[in-house]
Amino acid sequence: AAATGLYGVRAANGAVVITTKNGKSGKGLTINVGSTFGTDKINKLPQFQENFGRGWYGIDDGSVYSASGALIEAQSVVDPTYVYYDNYKNFYRKGSMRDSYFNMSGGNDVFTFYTSVNNTQQEGIIPFSNWGRTSARFRGSAKFSEKFNVEASVNYSNSGGNRVPHTSMGERLMYWSHTQDITNYKKPDGTQVPGILSANPLWTAEFWPYEDQVDRTISNLTFNYKPVEWLKFTYRFGHDFYVDKRDEIVPGPKGVVGESLSGLSAVGYMEQRRFINRVINSNFFATIEKQVMPDLKATVRVGHELFETENNYSYNYGEGFVTPGFYSFSNVTLVRISENTFRRRLIGAFADATLDYKNFLYLNLTARNDWTSTLPKGNNSFFYPSASVSFIFNDVLNLPSQLSYGKIRAAYGQVGKDTEPYRTAATYTTATGFPINNQVGYVRSAAKGSDQLVPEITTTLEFGTELKLFENRLGVDFTWYKANSRDQILAVPVSNTTGYSSIWINAGEIENKGIEMALSGTPIQIGDFRWDAMINFTRNRNMVVDISEGVTDIALATQSGYVNSAVTMRIAKGRPYGDLYGTSYQRYYEGGRPEGTVVLDRDRPVVINNTGSFAGFPTMNTTEQLVIGNAMPRWLAGIRNTFSYKGVSLSVLIDTRWGIDQFDQYGVWLAAFLKPEFTNDRNDVVIFDGVLADGTPNTQQVWLGQGLGPDGRDYAAGYYRNIHRVISENFVYDASFVKLRNITLSYNLPKQWLTPLSLKAVSVSGSVNNIILWTPWRNFDPESYSLGSASNATGLSGMGYPGAQSALFSINITL
Repeated sequence: AAATGLYGVRAANGAVVITTKNGKSGKGLTINVGSTFGTDKINKLPQFQENFGRGWYGIDDGSVYSASGALIEAQSVVDPTYVYYDNYKNFYRKGSMRDSYFNMSGGNDVFTFYTSVNNTQQEGIIPFSNWGRTSARFRGSAKFSEKFNVEASVNYSNSGGNRVPHTSMGERLMYWSHTQDITNYKKPDGTQVPGILSANPLWTAEFWPYEDQVDRTISNLTFNYKPVEWLKFTYRFGHDFYVDKRDEIVPGPKGVVGESLSGLSAVGYMEQRRFINRVINSNFFATIEKQVMPDLKATVRVGHELFETENNYSYNYGEGFVTPGFYSFSNVTLVRISENTFRRRLIGAFADATLDYKNFLYLNLTARNDWTSTLPKGNNSFFYPSASVSFIFNDVLNLPSQLSYGKIRAAYGQVGKDTEPYRTAATYTTATGFPINNQVGYVRSAAKGSDQLVPEITTTLEFGTELKLFENRLGVDFTWYKANSRDQILAVPVSNTTGYSSIWINAGEIENKGIEMALSGTPIQIGDFRWDAMINFTRNRNMVVDISEGVTDIALATQSGYVNSAVTMRIAKGRPYGDLYGTSYQRYYEGGRPEGTVVLDRDRPVVINNTGSFAGFPTMNTTEQLVIGNAMPRWLAGIRNTFSYKGVSLSVLIDTRWGIDQFDQYGVWLAAFLKPEFTNDRNDVVIFDGVLADGTPNTQQVWLGQGLGPDGRDYAAGYYRNIHRVISENFVYDASFVKLRNITLSYNLPKQWLTPLSLKAVSVSGSVNNIILWTPWRNFDPESYSLGSASNATGLSGMGYPGAQSALFSINITL
């Protein structure tokens, strides 16, 4: 906490400082070349039923894609071509990657340099998807005198490829019947072999390109001037500029007789998105380092920072291709254009002081004030301090010799945070469909800005210790922390009568507290053999301490489900962050459910309907949403073991995430179409476990199938369509996992082999990633999310893509 105070609002969630490579003086010229080759494949797919074919009520008339048809085995007797196709496995492919690099470094007493060139090419597991990047970097320094030196770096990269229409590929794949071969997707004339109501995913992957290209340049310049031994001035200037081009083409009809437009655009359209972003970071600071007393050293730093961003976005849309296959804005019947510009500036002043007493007692104090352009005048200046103290006690106290190193530490710190631009007032954007008859139109934003916003402040308290024993053979690092983030800026829903859907306000306070522990050691070290082990453990608990007055809860994100099975992540006062709200089965409470109950008790008996069309089936509580899970893990852990013998090293990493719930949105749709393996019981007669409304046990038999059951009763669309798919509770469940994350075997060739070849070093390595996955999660890899890292919500898995396991081989040569 004390360290991140110097980095300002960008460190509100912590700071990671990356130091890039540089040449070394007096080391001569060093050249490195190397390559990595690899392949990857899907690591987990949902478990599908393979018994029932396409159809509805057991009949396949070619009009539905649901897997509610007859038994495939019975159908194949009549039609031998009617078989099960593993379309998910047949759709995805093995990916590949190649990465090559060259770098060179060197220097003398005056100049140093490091330069590198890198090229990466990847073919994705989704057919026709690819990505590549070429980058070049230069970093150098010049020492003009003992008092003055300059450092400079520039990094250019060009990256991009074909993403394919990623937002809907998983959905199209789900709609495709598993009794229709997905690989038979293209006719000789280039038009698609149609499915039912959906385009073939392979056809769209090939003919609906979604290509992007990013050109990015990052440059930095640093001046250091040291007029006297105890004083140093530093000025740093950084510039980050990139242009991101994204082009998507959705072809219309090809004009071929008999062409199927199932699931395709009737007219075709194209989209161009352009992101032009610029970031400037400038800071100047003075560092004073003096031995103020024989046993006391002081280091003081004071400085100033300017951070400025400008983001320009343009969107061009054209539809209705006049000439098929000619994809140009000059060939469309309708064009729409919109543009947006976002600017932000932050100015900061900071100070940092460290006192070092005899190299065992340290005190650090920091203070920072920021002025931001994104908050209202009067609230756009905010101050936050921090302090930390550490005591290295092993050389001071008379302790057993087994203790090699011991330190205790404590820290208190605050970090401020502003918000995104233009949240302090109403904003207007180009209205959809305009211009009309040469008249422009604008629409007001759905979220109302507020001129009362104040900065978010996160206050953190930490205590920790670091111990090393038995000549550093065993190490323990333990931290306890508590962090309170108050005045968090969120969009809170408001009544539609206001003309807005939400308003930006300082919504409340969230508290996080927990422990972090790292245990490291060398259990065995005999001769050239060594075994090193590292265990990391993290446990965090959070709570919504306060919420804006008059607000019951705040919805952060919602993912849809069939009928009433949507799930929303909400925050509410007195509840943990990460609660997932959704519909559920009604539970039995003797005397009625206690007032104020908001959490579903899954251990309570389910109430079974006794009358009506759903008699014998669980009662659905679709009028309210209860807390049916929490998306934050109870704890995280990782174990790494490294075994080395002479030049050979073997590393094994296992990690786990435990006690986390997720919404299986993809599973909702699969269940609705009776595709999961658990729907094989669709023709069973069962008695649902539960009680009637009066608390007596349920004894009524029901059929799970569609239409007329064995008892002569009409069960309509069946249990999985009528009930199971409607209830969120069925699709929010445990997504804990244990992964064998990585195994790496490397070998450094002996020096005596290399000297005759004039080589300094050669190393080869092979690695495999995500080899084994254990999880109760029924869908793809539970780490595959549809919500990006920019979202405050989690636990909503969406319609994403599967995870991948990879195998890599690398070689590095140093000349």
